[in-house]
Parts: sequence; C-alpha cells; structure tokens
Amino acid sequence: MTDFLADTSKLQTQLVQAYYQLPPLDQKIVQLFSVIYEPINRTSFMACLNQIGIFDENNKHGS
Repeated sequence: MTDFLADTSKLQTQLVQAYYQLPPLDQKIVQLFSVIYEPINRTSFMACLNQIGIFDENNKHGS
C-alpha cells in the first residue's frame, strides 16, 4: 500500500509540473476539460471556450 501511495504522489507531482509548463491557453483547455463529464464534439467545446472568453497569446480565440 505504501508503494501505491508513493507512486501516486510521484505521478501527481509529475502531472502538476507538466501542467505548469503548458502555455496559458493550454492550461485553460485542461481546466475546461476537467469539468466536462460527457462526450463533447469540437464545435461544442469551441463554443464553451468562446463563451468564457479564452484567448491565446495573439489575443485570438482558442483554436
């Protein structure tokens, strides 16, 4: 059981580090996907991004 907890903690640390290395737009996309609990198509996902006003570093809506 201790090995499982150590492995889980290590994986969580790696995922957090990877997340913080993402550009801000990609972080927002991960955040949005983290609260979507059903299948979603690209058009619907883009509508969500546009609704919450997410822009990339060039001040364009996510693509």
